[in-house]
Parts: sequence; C-alpha cells; structure tokens
Amino acid sequence: MPNRPQKTLGDAAYRSGAVARLTGIPVQTLRVWERRYKIVGPRQSETGQRLYSPAEVARLAVIKQLVDSGHAIGSIASLGLDQLRAMLDKVSRVTPGLAQQAGVAKNAMRPVRVAIVGEAMNLRVERHHLPTLHVVATSPNAALAGEGLRGVTADALLIELPTLQRETPYMIRSLAQQLGTRRIVVEYGFGPQPIEQELRAMGCSLIHAPLEIEQLESLFGEQRAGFQTGETAVLPATDLAAPRRFDSKALAEISMTSVKLKCECPHHLSELLVRLGNFETYSSECESSSPADTALHHYLKDIAGNARAMLEVALVRVVEAEGLPLPE
Repeated sequence: MPNRPQKTLGDAAYRSGAVARLTGIPVQTLRVWERRYKIVGPRQSETGQRLYSPAEVARLAVIKQLVDSGHAIGSIASLGLDQLRAMLDKVSRVTPGLAQQAGVAKNAMRPVRVAIVGEAMNLRVERHHLPTLHVVATSPNAALAGEGLRGVTADALLIELPTLQRETPYMIRSLAQQLGTRRIVVEYGFGPQPIEQELRAMGCSLIHAPLEIEQLESLFGEQRAGFQTGETAVLPATDLAAPRRFDSKALAEISMTSVKLKCECPHHLSELLVRLGNFETYSSECESSSPADTALHHYLKDIAGNARAMLEVALVRVVEAEGLPLPE
C-alpha cells in the first residue's frame, strides 16, 4: 500500500477541483482512480466534500507525470511516494522535459500572497482556510485601502465593491501598482458595461456578488504554474466600441459599386472593414487558457472594434462624397 501520512483536521486541505488544477488530473478521472485503484484516501468535510492533503496532491502530481510518460495507472497506483519519485527520476533522465514539469507542479502548491479589501471577502477567505491563499494584509473598504495597505506587497488583490463607478478603474489601477500585484479579482454588485469592459481590459477578473469560495479556488488554481510576480497585467484602457454600422452584405454592395474616384477608396475601405470585423469577432471567440489571456483578447477585440468604428465613419464620408446611396 502507498506510504500515506496520517491526516489530522488541522492539515491544509485541497478540494477536488483545486487538486485537478494543480495536478492536471480531471476530477472525473480522479474519481475513477480512487474507486478502481484506491489511489488515495481523501477524508470528507462536514458538508461531504473530498479533502486532499498536500502529501496526497504531491503524490497525485507524480503519478500523473508517470502516466503521461507511458506507465499504466494500475501498475503504479499502489506504490509509495518514494518509489514513484525514483521512477520519475529515471524517466526524467530519458525525457528531461518531465523534470521541468515536476518543478512546475511543486511551485504550483505555493500559496499566493493576497491583500484583501472588504470585510465580507476577508471573512469568507478566513472561514474556509484556503491553502492556495496566504493573506498578507486586509482593509475594511476601498476608501481606506490606499493608506491601510501602504508598504504592503502582494501577488494578488481581492477587492469587494457594491458598485462600479467612473473612478473605479483608476482606483484599482493605483492600488495594484502600490501593491506590486498583477492579479486582481473584483467582486461587485452592479456596474455599467463600459466600466466592466475597462476593468477586464486591465486584466481584472470580475465576479458578481456573492463570490463563491469555489470560484475563488478556480480563479487562483488555473494559473498557478505561470504565476510571476513583478509583471504588470494592466493593459491600456479602451473605449467601448460602437455597434457595427455595416454588415457583410452592405460592405459587399459598396465594394461592387462603380465609383468615380480612380483610387477606389470605397472599395478599399470596405475590404478593410471586412477584415477588421472578422478580427473583432475572432478576438471575442478566441480560446483563452488563463484570465490574463482572456483579458488580452478582450483588449484586442475592443481595439479592433474602435478601429472598425473609425473606418466606418470614414467610409460614410467617402460614400457621401461619391454620391452613392448608403445601404440600409
């Protein structure tokens, strides 16, 4: 049987969703391995949720790498951690990339240092004792945060706000720069769409209140391996792009219309607008692997939309100068 340390209620505990993100083992696969191979023996919380110790997470991470390298799960499920690590060392000599993956998995279990703004948010994080988070400082509200968190450095900022106001992006940007953080989670009640879009373009993760603790685990578990302090994820603010003035059919009609200008500007502008419109759609649909990646594509979509809106104004002016009818 595996060398499994005795667990006490005081041990740090990871829920199955966090374990899946830290090890790369899908929750369903983890359930099958537990049922068929007794690979680990997680305890249960008072609410019936499976809880895994750091030692179990470390063991699962090694097993996942060995399975990925070609070992059958049935042949290694009962081995102890020392035996598994010895096997991984042998495989790593043949496949050096696995050693790097092992380092990533180990680093992924280091808690994120967070500063919390908001009494309710702080109470929930404190109550659940999330092993992925280490609270370095708190402030009761946003108005006192600048002074209350002076001199504090943190990997991440959790902030709760009842509403989003025009000055909210500036306040959050200033606070993030003060803390030296590149990870921002905003829990809020209500806010206008342009402010929401500006915050997302800055790299913020927006969650409508109340933020569930599972959401918090997910937000920080997803990008632990790639987390680097000192980098800024704050992108320049962008204006909300206007809705499209011309659809693809209207642009096709303009591009095929005879014009007096030898330079054929209406045709060229129509072609540019088609390409910009397609890129705008592409950016909004582009698959993202992390919140930072999502924010970048949201930013690109807004930039493309604003460029498209400007060229639409130019196209209207050129079409009117040509005396051409504007498509309905």
